[in-house]
Amino acid sequence: MTAHDLTRIPPAPLRRARLTFFLVAVVVPVVISAIGVAVIVAWLPSMPDQVAVHWGVSGADGFAPASTYLWILLGVGLVLPVLMAITTFAAVGAHWGGAARLMGALAAGLAAFATAMSLGSLAMQRDLAPEADVPGIGLVMLGSFAALAAVGAVAWAVQPRVGPESGPTLESRQIVRIAEGERVVWLATTSMPRAAVAVLLLLLLSLAALAAFMLGTGVQGGWVVAVVVLVVAFAMVATTAFRVRVTPEGFAARALIGWPRIEIPLDEVESARAVDVSPFGEFGGWGWRIALDGRTGIVIRRGPAIEVARRGRRPFLATIDGAEEAAALLQAYVDRARPHGTTRTDQGKATS
Repeated sequence: MTAHDLTRIPPAPLRRARLTFFLVAVVVPVVISAIGVAVIVAWLPSMPDQVAVHWGVSGADGFAPASTYLWILLGVGLVLPVLMAITTFAAVGAHWGGAARLMGALAAGLAAFATAMSLGSLAMQRDLAPEADVPGIGLVMLGSFAALAAVGAVAWAVQPRVGPESGPTLESRQIVRIAEGERVVWLATTSMPRAAVAVLLLLLLSLAALAAFMLGTGVQGGWVVAVVVLVVAFAMVATTAFRVRVTPEGFAARALIGWPRIEIPLDEVESARAVDVSPFGEFGGWGWRIALDGRTGIVIRRGPAIEVARRGRRPFLATIDGAEEAAALLQAYVDRARPHGTTRTDQGKATS
């Protein structure tokens, strides 16, 4: 059996991609935030004791010392991007791809957003008379999102586009041969690791407690949190465990509650293989995901997955133990259904 390989990206492009990511996700936020902090510190002596820090439908409705914007800038523009960078390095490892590149662009964009928002909010209040109304925040927010988009786009563009090279189909531990008229079925269940489920349950219980408190004390917006609890609970039940099936009819996978589900008939299967999957590195997270390269799949753990190449559509995959055997069985059915005299190549093409 071919060993799983999560480092098929050549070393030199991988080093270049990781270095560029570090520059845009860490160095750029540090530089932008430092500039913003320096400007705010220079402005503080000329600022009122209290400035607007929150705007509602009717205008400014929350006030605090001007130094509050220092903490907003450092939290959103520096700490959050650095945490994103650390998480990306730890979760992606050597399996670099579009998701890591996107995280780098987002980290740089957040630094620009926080700096533009903090400086813009303070700038319009510097020379404001004590009795004057604080202007609206609309233009400042528009400029902040524009800064996020512009800096994020540049950060995306300067990072090299790298991804794992296409590898051969992983061989099964057993050679699968199906006689004419024979029916073999492969069934298995895949589920999130227990640690991940525990974290999700803790999050759900925290939200439920918050909703109960807000509803019980009459705090405005409690019903919104309650709806969020219901949505999160349904998402957990629907995406933490799936039943995967390979039969002579094709490939099928469905959540234990019956939805979501997918069925790929055998005549739509171009080829099947087992691959290694890094959920964060390739798909940006866990669950029913769509990768930047167009692949879709059930990605709820790191490791082997059955990947089904479909005619005229992007591949679909599901992470599951025993993926090599499942892929070998499905490929055997595909080969048996092909006209006599054709064989499959590593890329799933039929040749005479």
